[in-house]
Amino acid sequence: MAKIRDSRPKETTGSYERLFGIPELGSLISRVQSTVISSGTELEKMVVERVAPIDDLDEFLQSEIMPEGVYLAPKAQVKKCETLNFPQGEPDFLVFKRRKGRQECFVIELKDGHMFDTKKASAERRAMHSFVERNAQHLQYRVHCHFCAFNQSSRDTIVRGFKSKITREEALTGREFCKLLELDYDEIANARQVDQRDNVQFFLRELLRIDEARAIIVQLLNRNG
Repeated sequence: MAKIRDSRPKETTGSYERLFGIPELGSLISRVQSTVISSGTELEKMVVERVAPIDDLDEFLQSEIMPEGVYLAPKAQVKKCETLNFPQGEPDFLVFKRRKGRQECFVIELKDGHMFDTKKASAERRAMHSFVERNAQHLQYRVHCHFCAFNQSSRDTIVRGFKSKITREEALTGREFCKLLELDYDEIANARQVDQRDNVQFFLRELLRIDEARAIIVQLLNRNG
């Protein structure tokens, strides 16, 4: 998990300051939000580090028969690919898998969370299927589209989080995603939990450094003591 202490958020609109009326608290919450966003990027990086990379996606797509195994093309590589067309944005991952003579391609959006508004959910599904339709001639394998909520264990929960704009077949749990990539889900999940204690301690310490917040906390503790 990403650390709050390492966050360097860009200048904000001051929304959190207006919400709480305490500038220092608004700044701290901005750092928390920035860390949440960074956690998704960190998850993608952990996956990339654990799967065999594709050195040249354009060259890989020219091969009628892919090598045995599991291969990964992350978003940055897909974006550089000259063969593929992505009018509404490139997916997070293209996963290519060949086992026992069966060749498949999985177009995957990887999410750290699972709750999205209706407009965003619809747009993401539309973009993914548009990508597949535009590139069908270049993906000469059986193609599957999936939206993975890494921290969820239920496809039904994921579908509800996407406001039922995706099908159950399109949903993918974190454990299913790791099984597809032949990775150890628990190893990744446990590695991400290492920084949780540091985040709790850092957040509470920074909170207590804010005079107004500390005074309110002391008042509440005395009232409930």
